[in-house]
Amino acid sequence: IFVSLHFNATDRDPAATGFEIYSLTPRGAPSTYEDYLTLTAVNIQNGNTVDNASIELSSCIYHSLLGHIDEFDRGIKRARFAVLRLTKVPAVLVEGGFLTERGESRLIANPDWRKKLADAICIGIDNFRTLAGAKKRPLLVADYRREAPVPSPAANQPLQNPFAPATLSLQSTPPPQSAAENPAPSPSVSSAPPER
Repeated sequence: IFVSLHFNATDRDPAATGFEIYSLTPRGAPSTYEDYLTLTAVNIQNGNTVDNASIELSSCIYHSLLGHIDEFDRGIKRARFAVLRLTKVPAVLVEGGFLTERGESRLIANPDWRKKLADAICIGIDNFRTLAGAKKRPLLVADYRREAPVPSPAANQPLQNPFAPATLSLQSTPPPQSAAENPAPSPSVSSAPPER
């Protein structure tokens, strides 16, 4: 995957705040990037072979940010930025906030806040990677908000998603009745992953 991390700036609205995520404009659709909404936006342009995966990646990161960062949500947008258009892997561009807004620029200058932002992005990436092979739905904001705060990964450790829901499996347990009655086994719920 490819994640391009940026911080926004504007001279049109000095009070603008919030994070936003861009993925490549899907095939045949106009860009939602506001500076790009011109007559050229209505031209049908080919996407790339990883459009759907890029949209899934942006959704995973977006929901993780919503669940972990107390910042204004500017949404998921589509644009044909070269950094997204020319990739051969799922790609997103994350705008982590506005350097031109005084309060948000103070947050961005704080290393602890930047780490929190990076951790939330990593959790979203890890969720995307987990989904790629599991054919599950992406975690949503409510899933993240039900859980504990983003833990700091240990140095040189691969990232794990502590917010993944527990896997439920049915296991047979012996009933408390005598063996002579031969009843059907009753199901029980376990949080252990299923055996493969």
